[in-house]
Amino acid sequence: MSSFTTADSKIHILYLVKNAPGVSYQMLLDKCMESLYIDFFTFCEVYNELIAGNLMDKTEADTGTGEVVGTNETLSITKGGEAILEDVESTLNRQVLAYLKKAAAELKEAVEDTNSVKAFAEPSKDDDGTYTVSLSSTKGGRDFHASFKVSSHEMAEAVCRSWRNRSGRISGVFIDELLKM
Repeated sequence: MSSFTTADSKIHILYLVKNAPGVSYQMLLDKCMESLYIDFFTFCEVYNELIAGNLMDKTEADTGTGEVVGTNETLSITKGGEAILEDVESTLNRQVLAYLKKAAAELKEAVEDTNSVKAFAEPSKDDDGTYTVSLSSTKGGRDFHASFKVSSHEMAEAVCRSWRNRSGRISGVFIDELLKM
């Protein structure tokens, strides 16, 4: 692992968050661990300092992507973070900047891919023990949206999990079947 300082790590994280809008905490953590520029403990320290210092914001919500269990932290850079990054970006080593550009492009693509498939389940308003499942996908040039009821929480979770893993194939089969004459 390289001997980057926490200041270097902060700049790297700000760069990635700025250039991969909507990146999640988990995606950012994975990309930073993959880089070997930053270890887990430094990442946690730097991440918390960036949030506390109002250089980066987090939004917690169920994104419907199934990326993590429960809520997901989606990150964005603040105006203060952008100002600092603008001041120091020109001082970055060319090799590091090339890596950060590549990593940011990969993160951006992963964010777009993750956000293209969503599945939510919530108790039906009828109070009859059923769940309303809402599915959507914009993968493969086909927009698909569906909502329907299932009889249990377990079934709703299974449908959501299956959709997140196989939405392209499922929506394609569904649309193809509807178009058969």
